[in-house]
Amino acid sequence: MSNAIISAALAVRLNTLGVPTHWQNTDYNPPADTIYLAESLIPASVNPMGLAASSSESYEGIYQVLVYAPSGATKGGAYDAADSVIGHFPKALELTRDSITVTILRTEQNGAFVSGDRFVVPVSIYYRAMV
Repeated sequence: MSNAIISAALAVRLNTLGVPTHWQNTDYNPPADTIYLAESLIPASVNPMGLAASSSESYEGIYQVLVYAPSGATKGGAYDAADSVIGHFPKALELTRDSITVTILRTEQNGAFVSGDRFVVPVSIYYRAMV
């Protein structure tokens, strides 16, 4: 249940960018000449924050956002969109949903690649949530 809430908090924030987005586990047919995003949650670990049975747990992971742009065009649009995502999830940003606070630890751009007819720029958003 906690990963679903964490994913929702991050997705709500991403949605405020206003960029067309392929949401995880949904059908999506992007227009050929449009930049769009694709999101997924990559949970990493759950760590106890104390020794008591009722102590809090720290959920950590990566919110992966892929920026898709038409292949064969300039790379600037994809990198600009990636920069927008990075700026939208700054270090120490706190997002709260259903009494769970998700804190952004860092956000980084990864190496670009081509997939089919798209140029893809991955953005990794590292988070921690106390539950």
